[in-house]
Amino acid sequence: MIGKFCSIACGAKFIFNSANHTLSSLSTYPFPIFFEEWELDVKNITNAWDNKRDIVIGNDVWIGYEVVIMAGVTIGDGDIIGTGAVVTKDIPPYTIVGGIPVKPIRKRFKQETIDILLKIKWWNWSDEKIYKHILDIQNGNIENLI
Repeated sequence: MIGKFCSIACGAKFIFNSANHTLSSLSTYPFPIFFEEWELDVKNITNAWDNKRDIVIGNDVWIGYEVVIMAGVTIGDGDIIGTGAVVTKDIPPYTIVGGIPVKPIRKRFKQETIDILLKIKWWNWSDEKIYKHILDIQNGNIENLI
């Protein structure tokens, strides 16, 4: 699931559950996928991988070049993910992260500003209201958005 006003650079990859392997098996080989060859029940095909939930990307998120996002990760509103990063865990809102695996670099804004942005959720405004405040959004004039 991808929120509104997100920017996703070339080469970003989303690793879904079916591209993973199970950790509960003694083997990483996906036997259930090859159910016919191994005379397994087709209804057990999803046993080939662990179900780690959907990937959820918040609103106003920037994802850099060749970022890899693993299954089950939630990326918060307003996050920035640096080029080449590998996201293996949830990221809190308005955090800049980078690395393999990602680590927080810093918050984008003071906590007071983050709290206001999460409260007003400008990305859910009507087009007309966004048009009216687009320069305030671009220039960081938070007081004009309240």
